[in-house]
Amino acid sequence: MKRTKLAIALAFAATLPFAVQAQESPSNTWVQGSYVNADGDAEGHAVRGSFEFGESNVYGLAGVTRLELDNSPVKLDGRELGLGYALPLSDRSDLFAEAAYLDTEVAVPGGAIDGNGYRTSIGLRSGLTDRLEGLVKANYVDGDDFDGNFSGTVGGLVKLTPTWGITGDVTFDDDAETYQVGLRASF
Repeated sequence: MKRTKLAIALAFAATLPFAVQAQESPSNTWVQGSYVNADGDAEGHAVRGSFEFGESNVYGLAGVTRLELDNSPVKLDGRELGLGYALPLSDRSDLFAEAAYLDTEVAVPGGAIDGNGYRTSIGLRSGLTDRLEGLVKANYVDGDDFDGNFSGTVGGLVKLTPTWGITGDVTFDDDAETYQVGLRASF
């Protein structure tokens, strides 16, 4: 089942450069708030953002996530801080690469467990129409405190106005699926 989802994501990525032409390339300067559901067992919220440094195609990224396990006092707080680079493939599609430092804390009754690591990603973002943007990426997460793990992400952005949009994505690996849906302001 997981291989089927990965095959669908890769097929979707292959079609992105040939999609209906949009008027502008995807923005790398945005902020969003999201509802997050991890495998149906935990839910919470996230605030993420990205800021492009001038015309360099280099951008900074940051995010904070808080999840609570269902019927449990356990809470997961995650923070990430990193850099990305977007290589324009056309006036509507970018190939991108990201690297981020991850700091996680699992709060349990009587204490907390900290974990540090990193995430690297490579992917494709494309304007499918004037109001619809698609994203597909491959991720690798590793660190001293947890084992390496590959995952895939497929997502989209529906632009309500030039600034505001509704965003959603799903990240999946062999063990879990994480869904996010939120409101994004792009600049």
